[in-house]
Amino acid sequence: MILDLAALAPGWRLANAPALALLALLPLWLWRLRAAGRQRGGLALPMGAWFDDLPRSPRQRLAWLPDALRLLVLVALALALARPQVGRQTERLTQHGVDIMLALDLSGSMMAEDIRPNRCEAAKACLLRFLDRLQSDRAGLVVFAGRSFTQCPLTTDYGVLATMVAQCRVGLVAVDGTAIGDALGTSLYRLKTKAERARPTPESDARSRVVVLLTDGENNTGELEPSDAAALATAEGVRVHCIGLGTPEGAYLPEYWEGQRSGWLTDRYGRRMVSRLDEAGLQAIAARTGGVYFRATDAESLDRVYQRIAKMEKHTIEVRKQTRWEERFTLPLTIALVALLLELLLRATWLRVEQ
Repeated sequence: MILDLAALAPGWRLANAPALALLALLPLWLWRLRAAGRQRGGLALPMGAWFDDLPRSPRQRLAWLPDALRLLVLVALALALARPQVGRQTERLTQHGVDIMLALDLSGSMMAEDIRPNRCEAAKACLLRFLDRLQSDRAGLVVFAGRSFTQCPLTTDYGVLATMVAQCRVGLVAVDGTAIGDALGTSLYRLKTKAERARPTPESDARSRVVVLLTDGENNTGELEPSDAAALATAEGVRVHCIGLGTPEGAYLPEYWEGQRSGWLTDRYGRRMVSRLDEAGLQAIAARTGGVYFRATDAESLDRVYQRIAKMEKHTIEVRKQTRWEERFTLPLTIALVALLLELLLRATWLRVEQ
């Protein structure tokens, strides 16, 4: 059970508040300590009749100190077990940015090696460079092959998004193929639902939402045609920037067995399968939606896409920063250890009780 101490100490809480129940045992310990003091002819703690007959020597005056240190040890241990934590209060910030959905192709053809080390790894490197440029924009991730799904909704936590991009691999989507239209449809849906919650007027979204599509462009499956998806994007005012992966000449598709490369994929006639970059299809999508097209092999072209996005009209978004709690149990634990060592030292030396 977590106990919030905001009323007493802003920014503090106890992560294991039930541990404070151990403090209920202290009155019993004090009662036994007082009884033991009476048996010795005095009290261990400076209370009650002890003031009536004050000891004369410094050693007698401080006879209560070891027991007081033991009391401090018990209280400090209870506090340490309660796990005090300190954190920053949750903040709500207003920023200006663009909503960006990144659509990453994870079909089998992305294993072609006309881009080193292969198209998939080149696409991931391209996305990671792009994420490094973002500042206040919200970005999300859609992955696709024969089907598409949202890997990460719109967020400003670029660290989490970069981790998800790094974990992407060919085979993550169970159904193979390249469904570009479905990927664009999924991206538009994620942008539309978020936009409706934050900004109900379509006019405010017309220059604030983009899709960055990374694929080799050979659409061969899916329920939605790329041209129809481009028409939907145009109607929604969403620009689609297309990043082509591969070369028009194409490359053979490698075959893997149990994680090891075993040769080349072949068709039913025994001929090696070739995957080629469909630049014409990607250029048509970009042109129809007002976006731009370029090949992923050109890093400067990636910078131009980012610059194009940076010039777009920014909408206002509300960003909520989560509170991060840091453990502070080490302070009471250190106090307990120091008090215990001091008590043992006093009992064994200057304030030792003769039997």
